[in-house]
Amino acid sequence: MKKIEKYKHMKAKLLLVLGLCILPMFLNAQTNYPFKDCSLSIDERVDDLMSRLTVEEKVFLLQASAKEISRLGVDKYYHGNEGLHGVVKGGRFTVFPQAIALSATWNPNLIYNVATAISDEARAKWNFLNQGKDQTSGYSDMLTMWSPTINMARDPRWGRTPETYGEDPFLTSKIGVSFVKGLQGDDDKYLKVVATPKHFVANNEEENRFACNAEISERALREYYLPAFKACIQEGKAQAIMSAYNAINGIPCTANNWLLNTVLRDEWGFTGYVVSDCGAPTYLEKSHHFVDTKKKAAKVAIEAGLDLECGHNIYTNHLYPAYQDGLVDEATIDKAARRVLEARFKLGIFDPAEGNPYTKISPDVISSQKHQDLALETSRQSIVLLKNQDRILPLKAGKIKKIAVVGFNADQVVFGDYSGLPAISPISPLQGIQNKVGDKIEVRHVKWKTAARNLNLLESEYLRNDKNNEKGLFAEYYDDKFLEGTPQTRTDKVVNFDPVNQPPDPYTNYKHKSVRWTGYIAPNISGEYKIGVNSDDGIRLWLNDELVVDEWHNRGTTTDQVALKMEAGKKYAIKLEYFDNGGDAICQLLWEVPNTMGDDLYAEDKQVARSSDYVIAVMGINKSIEKEGRDRVELGLPDDQINYLKDIYQENNNMIVVLVAGSSLAINWMDETVPAIVDAWYPGESGGAAIADVLFGDYNPAGRLPFTFYKSAEDLPPMNDYEVNKGRTYQYFEGEPLYSFGYGLSYTSFDYSDMTIVKNKESVTIAVKVKNSGDYKGDEVVQLYVKDVKSSVQRPLKQLLGFERTSLAIGETKTITFKVPVEKLKYWDDKCEDWHFEKGAFEFMVGASSSDIRLKKTCKVK
Repeated sequence: MKKIEKYKHMKAKLLLVLGLCILPMFLNAQTNYPFKDCSLSIDERVDDLMSRLTVEEKVFLLQASAKEISRLGVDKYYHGNEGLHGVVKGGRFTVFPQAIALSATWNPNLIYNVATAISDEARAKWNFLNQGKDQTSGYSDMLTMWSPTINMARDPRWGRTPETYGEDPFLTSKIGVSFVKGLQGDDDKYLKVVATPKHFVANNEEENRFACNAEISERALREYYLPAFKACIQEGKAQAIMSAYNAINGIPCTANNWLLNTVLRDEWGFTGYVVSDCGAPTYLEKSHHFVDTKKKAAKVAIEAGLDLECGHNIYTNHLYPAYQDGLVDEATIDKAARRVLEARFKLGIFDPAEGNPYTKISPDVISSQKHQDLALETSRQSIVLLKNQDRILPLKAGKIKKIAVVGFNADQVVFGDYSGLPAISPISPLQGIQNKVGDKIEVRHVKWKTAARNLNLLESEYLRNDKNNEKGLFAEYYDDKFLEGTPQTRTDKVVNFDPVNQPPDPYTNYKHKSVRWTGYIAPNISGEYKIGVNSDDGIRLWLNDELVVDEWHNRGTTTDQVALKMEAGKKYAIKLEYFDNGGDAICQLLWEVPNTMGDDLYAEDKQVARSSDYVIAVMGINKSIEKEGRDRVELGLPDDQINYLKDIYQENNNMIVVLVAGSSLAINWMDETVPAIVDAWYPGESGGAAIADVLFGDYNPAGRLPFTFYKSAEDLPPMNDYEVNKGRTYQYFEGEPLYSFGYGLSYTSFDYSDMTIVKNKESVTIAVKVKNSGDYKGDEVVQLYVKDVKSSVQRPLKQLLGFERTSLAIGETKTITFKVPVEKLKYWDDKCEDWHFEKGAFEFMVGASSSDIRLKKTCKVK
């Protein structure tokens, strides 16, 4: 009995001790600490929260996927979604045209609306996810956007050129500021989302990006590489900025005190936080060899002003040990933690939802009709008419019976890098044209095939799903590479597993994957076929239950072919299994049909072209040629595309080429020969509709080039030469471009007249009259350039200082005015390390492009 009573006493004591331990934790989580009092200033709230955190907890805050601090009621916070041209992760959203297309609109007000729509959709999804509490995937939260990319597109070979706003600092600044403002919102108290301009600074090559040391004069940095960042910080009020992988003059940007503290914070007044490019702190030791231990990497990065690590290595595993060893002091950690926390408070994360206007944004805005219309309009405004010989465009539907729509990108929807999932079915150029003409014109399409391989995709009309007899194959998608577990299933019309170049697909949204396709091939012609699989890593192929290809191992991209005799009207069983080990996955089921038209691969294309009134050839490139991690090696289109165009042009001279690409192309033969060329960029979810609107005259194109089109890579300095004044961009290129910066044609014409200049001590005001003298309503992009007539140092041949896109009715005249602060006429003096104004004559030029100057006047500025 005594033992029982003793046991009861011990149990009660234990419960009391546990209660004393647990109760404070529970009470703390529920306590209304001052940092939760939204009537206090942000500084006061941050001070209070910081005073309650341990050093280890402060370090937790400096990781992209920050842990919950339950004892204080601080929720987890995941930094790092992407919003380059639509929200990328976390669901389906509106997919706008790629960033370079946004810049090609030369319309900052429109881009502000685009960014506003993107941030509205992000907040709406955050609200749907219970103010983010139900979002559990890292780098997929909704309130931190690692966008925009405002690195200068100094060289068209750079793989990330499509993510940028072009080659000019002024244009990039104007588009970038509008984008930042649209993302962050206009509330006096709260941020809608955090904008993060990137990559600071001179991130301009992919092949060597983790170890690159860009040698750049301070003048080139100040005049060319830094201005867009400065504008986004000072005018746009960006709350965050992302540092770059590369080094500048021997010091990695990730640990560059001059860049992150002296320039960014001391000179520009930046008060937000700096986040690393993903994994960049690791490369301080691994690639740059700037330090020899990971603890030292943590030390040099945080002391240089890097607040937050994208990735989970240096700060996650080595910052706190560096503090324990005395390498890093608590005050330095506090600085970084404060900056990161301030952004959370500005987002309203610690406040009641009722007081924040952005918590009221409904999920109904996601891919709303308004946003779909905006995506279409943005695509229209971005399209650049490069050539229009004898006014072949716009096409007059009433006089056309047959159109051939052919080419590499005709029936593809190419979004480009950092693209999300559209909520609507995206519109290809082929579909856009078909939708436009309906049954009024016969649209004849021939699927693309390449002479480089002699194989093309096995189309759905020859495939049968053995589960329900649908066209296509039964597909099973597994989230590992072993074909194990419970798969997601569907019918795939074709086997074209190409996530690098196809629109994002939720069935392929994981790193390691395996897929099985089963069904039948049902040919309509008897003869010997070649069945091919183009894939990386492992495949197994069965035909009629016989294993004919067994390559179940890691390997590079390879095309395997087998011959198979088939009879029309019969069914032949097929099973294809594939696994990917990560990276740029691809698996395509291809075939070559028996040759019924001789040896000419393009016989069918030629026949269709010959018997059509017009040929619309949709050509271009995709992420297999340009993307993050992959620079271009040449400026032209692939040879098989050029050879194809030459063959088709011989059959029908009424050819219009539509380019789908994210950077400039050396299309010299096309410019000399083809009557009409249209650059559509990567035009977003409704790009096909926008292309059709332009081709058939329902929209008068007015996009302008945001960079120079060169005739050859030989026109360019070496990739690793960062000094812009050595012949780069329109500012310093003395050769003849194929198409100049700012170039773009219209279906109408514009006259310029009555240029005036008025100056005072602070500014120069230039005015000009512009008249629509043609036969169509249209937009003109009026551009102002300046040249220092006689300078003691090398200055740009011309430099953009103003532009305005304006709509003009037929016969309408408008006066366009530009006010240029004298400050904008200064240059950076390396000797005195400051901006310097040199009195003298400046030539102000107004025109339709950098090479199409209509009016100019010289005046002295003192």
